Amino acid sequence: MTHVDLACPLVKESLQNTYSSKVIKRRMQECRNKLGVPMNCIFPVKNYDEEIDLDDNVNSLILNALKHIVDIADDYVSNSAMAVA
Repeated sequence: MTHVDLACPLVKESLQNTYSSKVIKRRMQECRNKLGVPMNCIFPVKNYDEEIDLDDNVNSLILNALKHIVDIADDYVSNSAMAVA
């Protein structure tokens, strides 16, 4: 889920508020309902769309999402390999 800074003024003020924001949680629930994706597979991130310099808070959200995506993919591959064996 992208553009969390535009979805919630609290998050726009500080990205560290992303996971404590009720607005973001509600948006994640909307994504879950529309897409049928579990909440633990929806990762809120802020896009680099106008920034020139890197920001550790933005990077942290993106890297956290990437880590979870890779972990989920690794679990899927491991489970598929066991099913074939």
